[in-house]
Amino acid sequence: MGGSYLGLTNTGGIITSASETLISVENLSTRQLNVEIKKALAEDKYRITLDNPGKLDSIAVGLNSGVDILLKGDVGDFVGALNNGAFIEIDGNTGRYVGDHMPSGEIIVRGSAKEGVGFGTYNGTIVVYGDAGNAVGQLNKGGTIIIDGNMGNLAGLYMLSGDIIVTGNAGVDTGDWMIGGHIYVAGDFETGANGAVNELDEDDKSKLSKLFSQYQIEADVDKFKKIEPKELRPFYGGN
Repeated sequence: MGGSYLGLTNTGGIITSASETLISVENLSTRQLNVEIKKALAEDKYRITLDNPGKLDSIAVGLNSGVDILLKGDVGDFVGALNNGAFIEIDGNTGRYVGDHMPSGEIIVRGSAKEGVGFGTYNGTIVVYGDAGNAVGQLNKGGTIIIDGNMGNLAGLYMLSGDIIVTGNAGVDTGDWMIGGHIYVAGDFETGANGAVNELDEDDKSKLSKLFSQYQIEADVDKFKKIEPKELRPFYGGN
């Protein structure tokens, strides 16, 4: 049943223009939805809006650079996993492991997220404008993860590089067995094994200030502490 909506062409719940597509996710399975996304990309539609995602898991997985995708509503687990350069914005809450193992790109969550934000991230940026659960940035290999709220326990476990930034409180064992990278916390926290707490230097303050300006986050850099590894080789008894 054809029609028009804001100047777009509407056929069967999929609304398109020259470069944009609006897909109504209602009654679609994850597989069907990802098929529709691939169809849109094959037709050079690089701005995709998913309406009412219905907490489906594994949405927008493995997208490449040049794609902008907006998810309007809460989503399930593994949204944006393996993201390879796309810009993904979620106007709602997410389940577990948003941005899991993503090589590059940008994911914005305008809500809260469950555990595992940015697990195994290689690069890129994830911003959560709310609270996050346990295991934020575990095995982080170079990504930037910003939590504009509180986060749970065991953030940064075994992280190798990159930054985790939380404007609120962190839980226990923050930076447990971390090998590289930095964790910046404005509120309360308890460090884990191999985590050393230090004051920010001018480079740290400059980095945080630029990120807060870029993502419109209101936070005072002077309130942050920095957690970094005590030893470069913690499993082998020193440097």
